[in-house]
Amino acid sequence: MRKLREALKTREALAPDPDAVLTGAHGRIRRRRTQRRVAGAAAVVAVVIAGAGAGMSLLRPSDEPASIEAAAGAADLPVPAPALPFTVDELPAGLELSSWTVSGTTASGRYEGYYGAFMEIMVTDATPDTAATGTVTYLSGDAMQTQLGIAPGKVVTVLTGKGEFPDERLLEVAKTVRLVPTPVRSMLRTLRAPAGVTVRQWSRSADSEYLMLCPAEVPVKLPARVDGRCYQVSVTAGRPVAPTTTRAPQSVPLPLNRTVRRLLNGGTVLTVSTELGAEAVLEAISESAVGS
Repeated sequence: MRKLREALKTREALAPDPDAVLTGAHGRIRRRRTQRRVAGAAAVVAVVIAGAGAGMSLLRPSDEPASIEAAAGAADLPVPAPALPFTVDELPAGLELSSWTVSGTTASGRYEGYYGAFMEIMVTDATPDTAATGTVTYLSGDAMQTQLGIAPGKVVTVLTGKGEFPDERLLEVAKTVRLVPTPVRSMLRTLRAPAGVTVRQWSRSADSEYLMLCPAEVPVKLPARVDGRCYQVSVTAGRPVAPTTTRAPQSVPLPLNRTVRRLLNGGTVLTVSTELGAEAVLEAISESAVGS
């Protein structure tokens, strides 16, 4: 009984809006009804309502393509497009954004140019031990950096290879960083998730992208401490693969790892996985994705 209550409580938040379900059901009945009797139409509505009570996966008609609306209900929302929460006004010539990460209160971008030249710019919350004075310091591994306070409680760090740029150039770049969002390119054109599931981390490199989506009840933590209720989404460029859904064998004790893999347009592979999250949400996120 305890496990049953926990299962029902977990899926309670995922239940679709009853009014939206009934509206969609009535619409399908009107489109498909030709000479059917009124009693037959009422039976179809009863089946849809029964499916809503049994689980969201039953709401998808067998003769219609899979859709996020069928799997996640009327409360699903578009995932906002990614953006760095800062703008750099004066980058050294030839440097372009090659990879980026946004996670909680930390955001960073790596800018690369010819012959291996690079510069990493990161904006974080200030800590008591942050030396945000603009002084250039030399680090191990032939790197150097400067840290500068750019707003109350916010610090920008500019890091590069030792000797790649003059010391004063690092400070000049740091002074041009403003807390104005900059849109960045994603390998996904569309992604949706149920209401209450938000992005906790989003990062991209040259040929891959990673998102971590978590429900509201999951406390904000460091990315390394991933809660099993979260959903991990990755997009990689690679050879086409057949769509698959994998689950751990029943003999393996909980928690189970659930994974859905799809081939998107443009030759990219989408993988969505969760440890303890709801399978209906897992499939809904996967079905909503469209490659760029």
